[in-house]
Amino acid sequence: MTNKLLPCALAALGLLAACAPDPASKPVENKAVANEAAEIIVPPAHEANAANASEETPGLGVNLAPDELTLVLPNGSSRHVSFGMAKADAVKMLSAALGSPIEQAENQDCGAGSLGYAAFRDGLSLYFQDGKFAGWDLDGRENGKFTTGNGIGIGMTRKALEVAGPVEVGETTIGQEFTLGEMSGLLSSAAPDGKVTNLWAGVTCIAR
Repeated sequence: MTNKLLPCALAALGLLAACAPDPASKPVENKAVANEAAEIIVPPAHEANAANASEETPGLGVNLAPDELTLVLPNGSSRHVSFGMAKADAVKMLSAALGSPIEQAENQDCGAGSLGYAAFRDGLSLYFQDGKFAGWDLDGRENGKFTTGNGIGIGMTRKALEVAGPVEVGETTIGQEFTLGEMSGLLSSAAPDGKVTNLWAGVTCIAR
């Protein structure tokens, strides 16, 4: 009786072995999934903004703000060049609107310590601290090309500034200096018709 059952038992074991999953198949599947995940790369938002700005060069405008610069597209949408953005990304985005910087260097003699800067045409300069966009400075050569969203810019009178918000004006070693919120600048005079000649915000290198 035992001898007759043995072949049947062996045959059953053979069938079970044939039905068992191949242990080598699971690692192969995992490897394929891992490779797919490695190929899915989502760039940081600021890198995407920089790429978009390069593609949308025609008609770009630049607006000033106390904590950033804003690229304004012809369709009304915007790209934000915010303080804290990596230097390479900030320069790339501004270059899309203004062309390449006319000068890039490091200034060791700033009150805030060593600052990098990129000077663009029309008097706009960007300042960088520890490789990050930290401030901007605008002089009068641009003749009103750049303004804030509510119209504050070079050539604006003190009287008009005071309509925009509380303005503090005082004579310093660099002239009639004013502050309006988080922005600062110079006036041609302290009189109501004195005009804005310089504007800046954030960390800059203003010689005092």
